[in-house]
Amino acid sequence: MCVHAAPAFFGLVGGRSQALGSPVEPDETVLDAAENCPLEAIRVTERATGRVLAPEEF
Repeated sequence: MCVHAAPAFFGLVGGRSQALGSPVEPDETVLDAAENCPLEAIRVTERATGRVLAPEEF
């Protein structure tokens, strides 16, 4: 389900979500995929600082 939110960036490998390229720019599609993944299987972090950009914690 999470992979389908941003198929240009994520794919299924062995039944698990995996980034197709790394690192990628945290564009709106990638951030939305992380925010809307019900299992929080996608996490977007800022490369320089390691700060989590998505999903946002409540």
